[in-house]
Amino acid sequence: MIASAVSALAKRLNRNGRRIGRPFDPSTQLTPPHGLRSSWVHYGVMVPDLPEPHRTFGVMSIIGTPGIAIFSNDHAIVTSASDTAYLVSATAAMRGEGLHTYSIARDCEILPDGSLVRLGDDLTIEGSYPDFRLQRFHRDVVVDLDIQATDKVTYFVDLPGGLYTHWSLLCRYNGAVGGLLVAGLCTLEYASGVGLHSIPIPGTPNLPVPFFTYHVLNIDERTQVLTSKVLGAGGIELISATWVRGLDDYGSELLDTRFDVEEYEPAPRSTPSGRDMRLPATLTWSAYLRGSEVISITGRCHGDWVYGLGAGFVGSYHYTGSFRGKAIEGIAYIEYIDLR
Repeated sequence: MIASAVSALAKRLNRNGRRIGRPFDPSTQLTPPHGLRSSWVHYGVMVPDLPEPHRTFGVMSIIGTPGIAIFSNDHAIVTSASDTAYLVSATAAMRGEGLHTYSIARDCEILPDGSLVRLGDDLTIEGSYPDFRLQRFHRDVVVDLDIQATDKVTYFVDLPGGLYTHWSLLCRYNGAVGGLLVAGLCTLEYASGVGLHSIPIPGTPNLPVPFFTYHVLNIDERTQVLTSKVLGAGGIELISATWVRGLDDYGSELLDTRFDVEEYEPAPRSTPSGRDMRLPATLTWSAYLRGSEVISITGRCHGDWVYGLGAGFVGSYHYTGSFRGKAIEGIAYIEYIDLR
């Protein structure tokens, strides 16, 4: 009863519903950390359905330290919590990849309006809405993408007072991954919030959020589906939702979403932070609108997990299922963290 009440309160505080179906505000800037209410930011790009051997490509970067358990890599803080940037960015063909950390002042260049984000010699994102260029430099695979953002935006979280805002733009991309010409739909993401490390509290606290998963699927050349589940302390459900959007669709949110791991890998994987984490081998999830199934997915993970998504992993899975009554199949991008 108490857990249900806390879950309901948390979801009421999230005002993202008021933004569903509205176009993106083109004056929005992707600004770096700037003060207490934006002591950390996230820049992200997720590309599913790439040809073998790549499968997916992602950029998951956090500039500053949020102070949330699932995104905590306190062992990797370079100089200070506020001066550390974190990056995981890989395709399945990048060997030896994992968490990269940087001193923001020494190793990074980020313009005040966010029109240039450079993390060491590994990643550059430059441009402003709606046109961006991404370059990822790696000895095995170089990624060079032109990204054209649409005005279709999904707000995952919008807390009062600017405590935490997280949104995702539906984008088209074209370019090269490891010398292969590619094109399709991707996402460009930005988040900003108050980090506990920026508040004068004794020690280095992290909010007790132990479980997180997030998936990106391109259903066809015009339609994209995102899904996420987030659990707080005691298994309190903070987010369980699926978002459907398209080049001709400003999007909808399906709050009746169900996610399950059907089978785990035979052995847990050790992390640089000293944890052993169970990762999915097979999974299922589905979403419903007024009791009618919209999407149903069965996924078989490739096992190409890369550490560095906060305290967890990023990878890919092959999925089959149905969307609005039609059979679908493809390669999904997945983020997964389980600290329970």
